[in-house]
Amino acid sequence: MRHATSLPRAAARARAFLRGVAMILIGIDVGTTGLKAVALDGAGRLLRERVSRYPTRLRGWAAEQDAEAWWTAARTVLPPVVAGERVLGVAVTSQAPTLAPVDRGGRPTGPALTWIDRRGAAEAEEIARLLGGDPRNPADPSSGTSKLLWAQRHTAHLDQADAALTANGFLVRKLTGESTLDESSAGMLQGWEDGFPPELAAKVPVDLLPPAVPCTTTVGEVTANAAATTGLPPGTPVVAGGIDAVGAALEAGVFAPGDPTVEMTGFSTVAIQAVPRGARFPGLIHTRHCVPGVDLVLAAQNSTGAVLDWLCRTTGVDTTTVVLPRRRPSRVMLLPSFAGDRTPTWQARSRGALVGLDLACAPSDLLLALYEGTALALRECLERMRPRTAPGSGRPSPLRCVGGGARSREWLQVKADVLGHEVEVPAQAHGAAVGAALLAGLGIDHFAGVEQLRPKSRSSRARYLPDPGLHAAYTRRLTSFLALRDALALHDALEPCATELVDDSEGDAR
Repeated sequence: MRHATSLPRAAARARAFLRGVAMILIGIDVGTTGLKAVALDGAGRLLRERVSRYPTRLRGWAAEQDAEAWWTAARTVLPPVVAGERVLGVAVTSQAPTLAPVDRGGRPTGPALTWIDRRGAAEAEEIARLLGGDPRNPADPSSGTSKLLWAQRHTAHLDQADAALTANGFLVRKLTGESTLDESSAGMLQGWEDGFPPELAAKVPVDLLPPAVPCTTTVGEVTANAAATTGLPPGTPVVAGGIDAVGAALEAGVFAPGDPTVEMTGFSTVAIQAVPRGARFPGLIHTRHCVPGVDLVLAAQNSTGAVLDWLCRTTGVDTTTVVLPRRRPSRVMLLPSFAGDRTPTWQARSRGALVGLDLACAPSDLLLALYEGTALALRECLERMRPRTAPGSGRPSPLRCVGGGARSREWLQVKADVLGHEVEVPAQAHGAAVGAALLAGLGIDHFAGVEQLRPKSRSSRARYLPDPGLHAAYTRRLTSFLALRDALALHDALEPCATELVDDSEGDAR
């Protein structure tokens, strides 16, 4: 693997200047239910975007994807996004932590185990006992480390594997031929802190993971073979990339401690805050940012947009035309833990619930309950993050919302009322793929640094102010919501059914 210092970092800019032609940045995000690619101009403005979907196979506690489907999706969307233009650089962000085993030729030796997969619960607890101490990230089967140990014990997929790659790492391998791991993805691996301790490395096949590099490292160039099927010019610099939260943070202007909190809703919801390197927030997730000396602390719900998709399929409700009930809070209460919980309970096998149903309930009542339930869960997480205050006000800074969930005015207003402070949508709120393109620009030195991006992230296209009366009502509702969640946690979860999950909605890949 070639690092940034071995490539002429300003070469792409020099070529553009000498030829007097416009050049673009390409960002790719490997989402949970679809891949999105975008093209930005040299100033960071969105030019084109495309999405291609793929399924997730759910069997029991398993949640698998075909990594080759990611590559097929990339080859579908990239040619119209590139559109024959010259490309400065490309970077990939992705769902995390998801791992795909590959052989020496980069071909999958088994299915990719997605972050939703919960079969490694026992392995996660075993690793926690092995590590001891007080790790920043709680034990959970979403971790790639427990997935490696589970796969080693229960499958033959690692026997012929040359590497275990993250979702963005798999795309980077397809583009460049290089196996890579970025530090934000590494930070999502249980036990990783600038490397794995010897006692863990002796038990878990972490040697299959490539060495971790900063997200802005230029790790290779687009090969001739990849260029032929993607439309990317051969020799285009490829930057390591990161988890989708890094992309969302860059798009929303979360660069340093003190910046606003951003919330990204797609298949799941992740709230993201920049903190000093090494900071600890009990019960939350910690990983590296792409900015030196800065970490990201994450609060994550497993299924928000996914529950919305379920509701639309089940009831036939159309979120673009439905009229929500005027009465709020809803007479129905929804617990959105349809795929287990991460923060703050770490109940991997918890379940969702609908309570308060009666014969007069309509799909619109359920939709409002969904908006409220996901917002109540978000509120509890944000209170643990100690959100930053707006300068001179003493009040929390506006929550910045990006991703598919930011398209719903009703959902955004419910969030403002539940949280009790302002919610805003950045002028550019397309999700992690835009941040991936900005990450590419940082990696090749097209942008001098994140401070050059700050003016691009300051403007907003919509603001939502809370209703004090509704906020008080939702504060009372929160007590019942948490009681329901805790009561359900006492029951053994039933084995889930086998199904294939496909998101048919339009817009951002989730």
